[in-house]
Order: sequence, then structure tokens, then C-alpha cells
Amino acid sequence: MKLIIFLNKEVKKKLFSGLADWIIDNEPNYPSFAQCKLWIKKQDSQYVITKNDEKEILMLLTYLPMSQQMNNVLYAKYLDQILSK
Repeated sequence: MKLIIFLNKEVKKKLFSGLADWIIDNEPNYPSFAQCKLWIKKQDSQYVITKNDEKEILMLLTYLPMSQQMNNVLYAKYLDQILSK
């Protein structure tokens, strides 16, 4: 039983890491919640998306774009300093 739980956690970790990368790669046209769920199903059709997974997807869709926007602002603000190093 512990092996199954461990494998499920590893599968989820890999899926959600890939999902985060995919969301960021779609900047500035971030995917919808439904598109994210479909992406997960395309990656692993056996994976069952739970209510907790749905909350995590929504969290990624909320915070990843904000993080990317903040990174872009900081990058633009300090571009001269970055280039002069």
C-alpha cells in the first residue's frame, strides 16, 4: 500500500511540475482551468483529478502569472544592472 501511495505522489509531483511549466510557457495567453485539466488527462489518462488537485490547479493559475509579471517588472527595472555585469 505504501508503494502505491509513493508512486501516486511521484506521478502527481511530475504532472504538476509539468503543468506549471506548461502554464508559464503559454505566457501571456495563460490556459483556462478546463485546459489545464485536459492537459493533465493527455499526459496521464489514468490519473484521477481530485478536488484537492483542482484547488492546486487554480492556485497555479492564480500565482504563476502574478509571479511571471513580477519577474518581468523586476527584470525590466534592473536590466541595465544585469547587462553591465
